[in-house]
Amino acid sequence: MIGALLLVAAAALLVGGAELFVENAAGAGRKLGLTTLAMGLLLAGAEPEELITAVIAAVRNRPGLAVGDAVGANITMLTACLGLAALARPLPVGRRVRSYAVMSAAASLLALAALADGRVGRLEGAGLLAGYALLVAAVWRREKAPPALGELAELEAEAEHHGDAFAGDRAGSHRSAAMGLGLALVGVAMMTAGGEAAVEGAIRVVKALGLEDTAVGLTILALATTVELFALLAAALRRGATEIAVAGVVGSATYNATATLGAAAVAAPLRTDAALAPVVLAAALPFALLALTPRGVLPRWAGGLLVLVYAAFVVLVFS
Repeated sequence: MIGALLLVAAAALLVGGAELFVENAAGAGRKLGLTTLAMGLLLAGAEPEELITAVIAAVRNRPGLAVGDAVGANITMLTACLGLAALARPLPVGRRVRSYAVMSAAASLLALAALADGRVGRLEGAGLLAGYALLVAAVWRREKAPPALGELAELEAEAEHHGDAFAGDRAGSHRSAAMGLGLALVGVAMMTAGGEAAVEGAIRVVKALGLEDTAVGLTILALATTVELFALLAAALRRGATEIAVAGVVGSATYNATATLGAAAVAAPLRTDAALAPVVLAAALPFALLALTPRGVLPRWAGGLLVLVYAAFVVLVFS
């Protein structure tokens, strides 16, 4: 019971902290006159809640939770998250989304190669971080703008729906640089507290139910850290700005496969023998998304199929 409550509290802290960080860091950066390049490098990977949680799990010597969270978050996003959204309304999958799916597929293959022997050392972790930087640079060069991942996708979706003035105000541009930086640091502190609560809650669930760390990381912990992206797509459906939100969700899978997994391995080398099959599934899902959308739309039947894949995945993890 306490473990479940900690996970709920963790989800709230992670969501609130991530939004506070992204909104105010963006506004403070503009006030301080940071270049587009600097802001892009700071915020292109705006999916910090999973990274912080995975790093905390690795440092606390729970590699199954760290790897499970990074891999499970991707499976959750690319099946349950997109599937449920497509069931509500067919999702557009245009050029931007497809480029993000290709980037995600490449990142997933890097993660698969790193985890093939059941461990990820610090050198491999640094390689994954470098791979993330290269993939972001490639998409940036193609789009002439930094990729919008995670919470940044929400800011862009609001800009698309309400206009740039609204988005700029939401991003904290009306605040002083000092206040913006202070609130961004508060966001980091909230995410750190949320990550600690998420890991502690997951550990308590493992002990209470007699489960393995990897199983809990792949499912329960991954759900807690991806709540923000479910909310992102739900808000986008209401506003009619779904394509940028879908791009943000798919692109965030790139971040988890490389930056999240890599940062956790740099913090503490990871060893897990139970995550190879889920890693293969996570690597296959971006290709599946491309295959399911030859006409540029993810239809309802495909959304239902993705939800069924997630349900089957959960059953297999706990069987």
